[in-house]
Amino acid sequence: MARQNPQAFTLVELLIVIAIIGVLVALLLPAVNAAREAARRTQCKNQLKQIAMAMLNHESAHGYLPTGGWGFRWVGDAASGYGKDQPGSWAFNILEYMEHGAQRVLAGDFRRDLGSPESQHKMMQLVSTPLPAFLCPSRRGVQAFPFIDSAFPFLAYNAFACESGKCNVARGDYRANAGNRNRGEEMGPPAGLIASHKFRSDIAISGGFYNGVVFQCSRVPYARITDGATKTALVGEKSMTPAHYTSGISSSDDQCLFTGHDQDNQGFTASGSDRFPPLLDTRASATESRWRFGSVHPAGANMAMCDGSINTIAFDIDETQFALMGGRNDGDESFK
Repeated sequence: MARQNPQAFTLVELLIVIAIIGVLVALLLPAVNAAREAARRTQCKNQLKQIAMAMLNHESAHGYLPTGGWGFRWVGDAASGYGKDQPGSWAFNILEYMEHGAQRVLAGDFRRDLGSPESQHKMMQLVSTPLPAFLCPSRRGVQAFPFIDSAFPFLAYNAFACESGKCNVARGDYRANAGNRNRGEEMGPPAGLIASHKFRSDIAISGGFYNGVVFQCSRVPYARITDGATKTALVGEKSMTPAHYTSGISSSDDQCLFTGHDQDNQGFTASGSDRFPPLLDTRASATESRWRFGSVHPAGANMAMCDGSINTIAFDIDETQFALMGGRNDGDESFK
């Protein structure tokens, strides 16, 4: 009986198989990417939950939510407490509630040993060490980013070893809620006038202006959130444009994670008659990103409320509804 040789694939059949595999890969790739983004979005929400709980633990321990600090020419100081005398950001003030107490200690005491080489070495360690919990995994990696400032030679009065154009600093992807009335950002007091009466008077005025929960020299207790903790925003993802994720030249992302009162880490839901609804990163310009909330997630921006709950805010949310989430004590009537 004659042996029959098995037939090999023809070139046409091989090409058809390759084409089918290519189609299957093309169909599966979006699903794989969507699954990865869902995992990253969940991680971002978990990080925001951790941050929110740390802020609430701060309120339990000190009687008020973490302060927003003095201004963008100051970073955190370990010896200055947690209230209006603390120059650093809300992020600096919750370090010990996020198991990063050792980072806070690096800041030292600028009133006593600001100029010592050891003090500035430790301060450089603080400002240049990125913390994963403050960076959205969908947006950028865990790294330090360039500090570039053409108007100021160094990062802060108490971090002058970090020179513009010569050092990288830690940054964050979350903004605390400063309210729905934007007074803008300020440098804070000059180094020689940190206890001046004028600075304290100005803060009293600005403190009466802001109606959020974290702002310049703020000390907001739960009792002052009269609109209700479930209705008032605490902290959320900040708006950024992809072109400036790592550049260090956008005004909304050019300072340090521990910089006081600044648009890098505080945001508004409105400014008077202007509404600031959350923006998708790919639709935001560098100018539009200033002070606003937003995210890279297509589903919406993650935001923690003052009760610690986490919501995903759709980009098409009613602008007035979102604006009202910024005010802690406006009776939800200011924009109606």
